[in-house]
Amino acid sequence: MLTIRSLRTAAAVAAIALTAAACGGTDDPAVEEDPAAEETTEEEGTEDDAEGDAAYELIQDGTLTVCTDAPYPPFEFEDADAPSGFSGFDIDLVQEMVDLEGLELNVVVTSFDAIQSGTALAADSCDMAASAMTINDEREENVDFLDPYFDADQSLLSTTDGPATLADVTALGVQGDTTGADYAAENYDGEITEYPDGAALRTALEAGNIEAILQDLPVNALIAQEDDSYTIAETYPTGEEYGFAVAEGNTALRDALNARLQEVRDAGTYDEIFAEYFDV
Repeated sequence: MLTIRSLRTAAAVAAIALTAAACGGTDDPAVEEDPAAEETTEEEGTEDDAEGDAAYELIQDGTLTVCTDAPYPPFEFEDADAPSGFSGFDIDLVQEMVDLEGLELNVVVTSFDAIQSGTALAADSCDMAASAMTINDEREENVDFLDPYFDADQSLLSTTDGPATLADVTALGVQGDTTGADYAAENYDGEITEYPDGAALRTALEAGNIEAILQDLPVNALIAQEDDSYTIAETYPTGEEYGFAVAEGNTALRDALNARLQEVRDAGTYDEIFAEYFDV
């Protein structure tokens, strides 16, 4: 388990050393340093360090439990060959972070509403949320986000012979409690049907219950790539950023995982995972 150590004691010792150096020593051989005093100072410093330690707690010792709304390819989907039973851009990235931290990864499938509202984290259903979640002001009131790790926009997916613009759509599908649903509500006047997850949304499109899907561009792009009967009709530059999240106030865990996320970036592993899932 990673601990965040206070540097107050080290700073204080350094300040004392600098002060002593500035004042100069003594040439009087009768004046000797007291070994006992040195030992006492050293022991006190150790106690101060211990009091300054701030360690995070996990639902299960040695394991980071992560909530995700799966399947939501290419970010999260079941994979029997993966250590956690799941893969995807989010999950692979988290797996690297967890490995660096010396923990196991446990993935728990959770509704996106419970994730984005902070309910799952507050109820200790998981330690962290990793679910292609856009950082916004409303969500920041309920969870603590790590640093952004992915840039995304919104898009319109329809059949190749279907609506070419959002204005042409008569039956639009979105996933509830998402930024795609927010964009649709603000920019579309027609009929909007909300679905609980991405899988239900695609099923509705394939069944002809809706004419188009408005959701994150990477997700729609993957559908169009896998099935040439679908196409990206429009894209909408919204400048969104995804972030992993922990329970509000859990700064020790947030800071520890942020450090690992930066290590993954610095090592070039982030770029390797990105290239695996997104054809640039």
